[in-house]
Amino acid sequence: MRQREHLLAQCEVQRMELATVARQSAGAIKIADRVVGAFNYFRDHPMVLGVVVALLVVLRRRPLWGWARRGFLLWRAYRAIAKTRLAG
Repeated sequence: MRQREHLLAQCEVQRMELATVARQSAGAIKIADRVVGAFNYFRDHPMVLGVVVALLVVLRRRPLWGWARRGFLLWRAYRAIAKTRLAG
């Protein structure tokens, strides 16, 4: 009976620690959720992504090659993340 009480007390302490960590991580989790949502949106609407990139190129007047390289790196990063999500 004492061991059971001790284990229940440990569980309560762990629940409180987990709740504290969850509260502290809420902001980062919201940001990550928005980033994932943006990736999913642009994956489902590639034309919108193309228009956004074209507008950025026109407005920023940077060489197209630089934007193409950045886009390619982002695409590769997305594919790597998607691959690990499918494997897990």
